[in-house]
Amino acid sequence: MATFNITADTLCPNQPIRFSSTTAASSWSWDFGNGNSGLQIPPFVYRYANAGSYDVSLTVIDANGCGSAPHTEHIDILAAPSISAGPDKFVSVGSSVTLEASIGNPANYTYQWAPASYLSDPTVLNPTATPGNDPIVFIITATDKTSFCSASDAVIITPVSKLFVPTGFTPNSDGKNDYWTVPGLALYPEAVTTVYNRWGEKIFRATGGNIRWNGTHKGVLQPAGVYVYRVDLNNTEKQILKGTVTIIY
Repeated sequence: MATFNITADTLCPNQPIRFSSTTAASSWSWDFGNGNSGLQIPPFVYRYANAGSYDVSLTVIDANGCGSAPHTEHIDILAAPSISAGPDKFVSVGSSVTLEASIGNPANYTYQWAPASYLSDPTVLNPTATPGNDPIVFIITATDKTSFCSASDAVIITPVSKLFVPTGFTPNSDGKNDYWTVPGLALYPEAVTTVYNRWGEKIFRATGGNIRWNGTHKGVLQPAGVYVYRVDLNNTEKQILKGTVTIIY
């Protein structure tokens, strides 16, 4: 008769599960209930990629060539938390920003951010970050208080001392530098950005702090060349940035 045991610290996706058996056999045939099978000799470790309910079946053949009836055990793999660390953010150097991590039923989980430095409390869902002068990646890990299944996600916080306006981009759809953006403009949600061609025609206008110009005007890709931009920050100082940006092919 084929028998086996299943043991694990946590029954979570991608976590090790140990299969063992005291059955004497010369051949082992496993069906893990997820479309996968194998001939592993126990003990061995197996991992389920996805949450779900699975019926694991074992059939053995003994030294005399006699086959057993299948023996089946049921196993439930619990879902990992669906945690989002929130959107990447720009922040003025020396300023603070709240990390906008989110998860359903937040009271069901414990949290740990890494690195813990620069955070008001690394064990809460939405701590306040006060980074130094360099961009920093914060990783949050949420752990289910009942199943102990965990998952992680990351967010990048970029301190900005002054706006950097790129002077060129290559909108050739190769996946590299296809858009003209202004890092740090997200700090100015009332900003208005305008681009003009060499004849003074307005060919691009965007409001808000997140702009992505793909080099087109009315759906038509503009020719290579130099274009004039104006960025009205609409902040208390009424700052205006002017310069040129070049489309390169």
